[in-house]
Amino acid sequence: MIVGRRLSWHIILRYTGRGVVVHVLFATAVIVGYRVFDASWMAVPAMPVSVLAAALGVLLAFRNGSAYDRWWEARSLWGGVVNASRTFARQVLTLLPRPERQGSDALAELELAPPSSPLLRTAAERSRPLLTVTGTRASDGAVRDQLGQARVHPEQGSPRAKLAELGTIPQTEGAARGVITAGMVEDITEDARELVYAQIGFVNAMRCHLRRQDPLPEIVPFFRPAVIEALREEQNVPSALLLWMGTRLRRIYGQVSDAQKVLFLHVTMDRTLSELTNLLGACERIKNTPLPRQYDILLLAMTRAYLVLLPLGVVKELGWLTPLVTAVIAFLFIGLDAVGRDIESPFEDDVSDTPMTALCRTIEINLRQMLGETELPPPVQPRDGLLY
Repeated sequence: MIVGRRLSWHIILRYTGRGVVVHVLFATAVIVGYRVFDASWMAVPAMPVSVLAAALGVLLAFRNGSAYDRWWEARSLWGGVVNASRTFARQVLTLLPRPERQGSDALAELELAPPSSPLLRTAAERSRPLLTVTGTRASDGAVRDQLGQARVHPEQGSPRAKLAELGTIPQTEGAARGVITAGMVEDITEDARELVYAQIGFVNAMRCHLRRQDPLPEIVPFFRPAVIEALREEQNVPSALLLWMGTRLRRIYGQVSDAQKVLFLHVTMDRTLSELTNLLGACERIKNTPLPRQYDILLLAMTRAYLVLLPLGVVKELGWLTPLVTAVIAFLFIGLDAVGRDIESPFEDDVSDTPMTALCRTIEINLRQMLGETELPPPVQPRDGLLY
């Protein structure tokens, strides 16, 4: 997302440079032909050009308004993801009780049958303590620079390299996950801590899922190796993680003897997970449903036709100023058309995208502070006026 007060000339030229140059050269050819070679037939009445400009302006305003609505909805949905993540962590840390029993027959209907899915088995199993203290840096995500080139943090290496390292990670239950630091709240259970980290992993997986990137390298720090291994088989990793979190919660419910408390927990936590599911689905709808291509084709054709007719309609009145006026008007219309195309797809890992990397880092900082941690990663800062 562009957050700087000034636009980079690299971005401006990327949007408009080639098209403006082509139409200025055409306008130059028109004025040379009209004045030097006395080709008076090149001058056409200005009325058709004016009418076409008015129609084109209406269509551009409609298309760009619709594109901005999609862009703003995407940002609003990610604002909902931030709020729902904080709510989920607060509920996990304040509502979930410590287990009151181990292996009793109370509330047996809430106990899980042996899951057939390897992923759900990792959620239902009664594992040994999962987390150890370490101080490695959390992932910064895969982003792109103002020219659309892939950017990799110099201290972290590429996601592909991290995924290659994952293949050799120890498969013991007590292996460190790489993001837990000192100063943690002592009263937090391992189940609660794992669920909070699962929420951090979910938002990062959702970011990568929407950008068509591999999420596994980005969520390695937040899960046990067995969970990461099971996620390799999932087509939709964020959705699978929500199912995993629900299964993990159900295992906790089965350890509570108070039926009323279990019912309250079930309704409350399921409402939050359902909200996260709805937010994920709404983002996928925007990602997978572009604006009708007819708008693009019609606007592109009308913009090009107008900019071809423009120097023919003004060459008689403007003379040698025709290329200059054409450059200004071409810059305006080509820029409006390019901006509308750009913001209509807010999850493409580009300069106008929703800043999902920064939002994921904000969620990580907030949730890790809820766990009582003090060694936190820094917020993602804008680079060259761009926030990813």
